[in-house]
Amino acid sequence: MDLFADAKLKEHMSTIMRVIKPADPRDPGFAMTIGRPHYRLGVDPHRIQIPGIVRIIFELIDLQDLGHAEKLAWEYAFEVDGIACSLAHQKFGLRLYVDSAAMPSGDDASALLERITKSLESAQRSLEKRQLRQFADEQIRQGRLTIRNQYRRLRSIYEYFQEGATLAFAGQGRLNPQLPGGGRQFNPHATEGFYNTVAMVTAYFSLLEHTLVLLLPFRDFNPSESALKDFIGDRWGDKFRNVFTVDADPSAKKHFDALYRIAEEYRNTYGHGGFDRHGSSFLFHMQDIGALPAVLSDIRGTPYFSFVPIDADDFSRVKLSFDSIDEWLTKEAAPLAMKWIESGLDVYYDENFRTQATLAAESPDHFESFIEYFSYLTDQAANMDW
Repeated sequence: MDLFADAKLKEHMSTIMRVIKPADPRDPGFAMTIGRPHYRLGVDPHRIQIPGIVRIIFELIDLQDLGHAEKLAWEYAFEVDGIACSLAHQKFGLRLYVDSAAMPSGDDASALLERITKSLESAQRSLEKRQLRQFADEQIRQGRLTIRNQYRRLRSIYEYFQEGATLAFAGQGRLNPQLPGGGRQFNPHATEGFYNTVAMVTAYFSLLEHTLVLLLPFRDFNPSESALKDFIGDRWGDKFRNVFTVDADPSAKKHFDALYRIAEEYRNTYGHGGFDRHGSSFLFHMQDIGALPAVLSDIRGTPYFSFVPIDADDFSRVKLSFDSIDEWLTKEAAPLAMKWIESGLDVYYDENFRTQATLAAESPDHFESFIEYFSYLTDQAANMDW
């Protein structure tokens, strides 16, 4: 699908953006032109959030990109009511330039910005509805996509709650023993440790699922053969089994089993309203006796029969399991891929990147250079240092 060859789409975009007319081909723009009088107005990033969409719209209405420069990704010159303007994507956002010699009033320039912004909002909505959703789905099916690397953020959440549990069980938590309505909190240190451990477990599984998705391009994954959207929607266990050969790898099996036990006891129970799949939170009624637990065997192993469901020993066991899994991932299962993920670089799923990653993985030194090269490109794009 070639958006820019769609005559009907181009005509439709031109109608929506009729406030804008192409500039004189000799117009040098404003962003990199010294001495040209102008107003410089910031475009509201909450209204126009994706500069790339603006660029698509301008290309569809046949405006010409004036090119990039230091701290400038692109600039398109045009006219509105005969007044020279340009829109530039610069380091800190989109900027509208208006010829102040032709429009002496700053208020008029602001009103012009509002007209252009409204037109761009309308064009963006129409473009998404008519073309971009279908185009995006096709690109994703072919693996031409990037997934933002949120590993550091998700690990920070996990470490935050892990530290909170550690401090709480050590008697250094923040839960006030004194209840607001009077009375005292029962065992506040253990209670706070329990709260933080549940949050820690939830955060770790979120981190794990994200990591498994980011590992795919380094693990012979072909998005044209396996739907990435389906993989992302799978449960953590299915993701784990698709990335690692659990049935053939004893280490993978050991860690999978550990994760499964933790998920069943803590994550699933407290992630589904406090109900586990065994029904141990159910109490059946017996006349003259009272309410009895529906699960009668090994009730000591369920979290419902303790004043504080998770104690310091439980926390330590869970933490050690997670530490062991982290070490296995970074040192044995996927050491090079984890270096990429831990670097914070985004992950690409297209064939070109997957081929480059496979070649780079031939040696640790090559892979380190691979990371350095992409880090350079990422920094260059972020800072617009061309």
